[in-house]
Amino acid sequence: MSWPSVNPGLAPTGLERLLAEPSLLGKTGRLGLLSHPAGVTRDLVPAAVALLQKGIRIERLFGPEHGVDGSGQAGEAPEMAADPLTGLPAHSLYEKTPDELAALIAQVDTLLVDLQDVGLRYYTFVSTLVQVLGAARQRGVRVVVLDRPNPLGFAVSGPILQPAYRSFVGMLELPLRHGLTLGECARFVDPGVEVIPCDPQAAFGPEALPWVPPSPNLPNLESLWLYTGVALVEASAASEGRGTALPFGLVGAPGLDAARLARRLNELGLPGVRFRPTFFTPYFSKHQGQRCAGVQVHRVGPPTDLLAVGLALLGALAEQGVAINPDWLQKLLGIPFTPDLLEPEQTLAHTHRWAAGARAYAQAQLQICWLYPRPGLSAFR
Repeated sequence: MSWPSVNPGLAPTGLERLLAEPSLLGKTGRLGLLSHPAGVTRDLVPAAVALLQKGIRIERLFGPEHGVDGSGQAGEAPEMAADPLTGLPAHSLYEKTPDELAALIAQVDTLLVDLQDVGLRYYTFVSTLVQVLGAARQRGVRVVVLDRPNPLGFAVSGPILQPAYRSFVGMLELPLRHGLTLGECARFVDPGVEVIPCDPQAAFGPEALPWVPPSPNLPNLESLWLYTGVALVEASAASEGRGTALPFGLVGAPGLDAARLARRLNELGLPGVRFRPTFFTPYFSKHQGQRCAGVQVHRVGPPTDLLAVGLALLGALAEQGVAINPDWLQKLLGIPFTPDLLEPEQTLAHTHRWAAGARAYAQAQLQICWLYPRPGLSAFR
């Protein structure tokens, strides 16, 4: 079931709706919470702490990639015996086998899910949710999603995942930028899942919802906008800025011609961005401790779809001899690799075609899982 929409001034998140009306849960039995540091109230109280203070007795905590405490880097989820803030038993659900995950989920009767997602298919929280819903069905565990706004809004763009390219960085047949909240993603998997709604239009910022990094390399909203496209650089031997103060804002590798790279990219005239030659030394991740030459991506206009930027970067890097991993690019995009994906002059044609397909797909296939009204095609940038 789903509850009716709420006054956006009162409950920007499902967590705050539940805190205002604990009776929404009814009988829970043993209660668990799947969350992370970005699961907080407007006053920055962690979800587990706020629920316990309200008399909602959580018995066990679970965490996605990066862990319950958010201390893990990409591909990590540190195990811990107990949550340091509440003392509750804590478990990572990341990189568990189906049987291991099901056994962990079976330790509770009801599981609350409060995860701040980022609205992109190649972010692993939705994949963890998909696994949790499958395990919950298997073990008879009730799942209740405490919804949160999608920071990228309702806009959709990018290619739609083809089943042959399903992986943990893309498990659902959605556009790359899917325009759904986590609760709506859950309904895409299981139309009957319980969702306590949020105000989907709630903004992030100093006078609205606080931005708490959902993962270590998305420290602010600017890094998230860059991530929407520059994350494709993961499919190359170049650094995407992890291990620097500007993750996804810096791209480069040892031995590149930075001035040539910036000039090549700027000549493409991609809307809303400019590229500046730069040099940097990552302190972890790719090329750790090595001086890299490359570019800084500067946004010079309003927020836009940066997928074209990611493709253009890959093509320009390939022209300077940087190795590209076609298999990983297929997983990120969710479609087969073709050489024209690495032709910088073709990037806008690709992204415009994908955006049109994504809009049509959203209207035809995703409306069944929408919890919130969309004002029409004009909502899609």
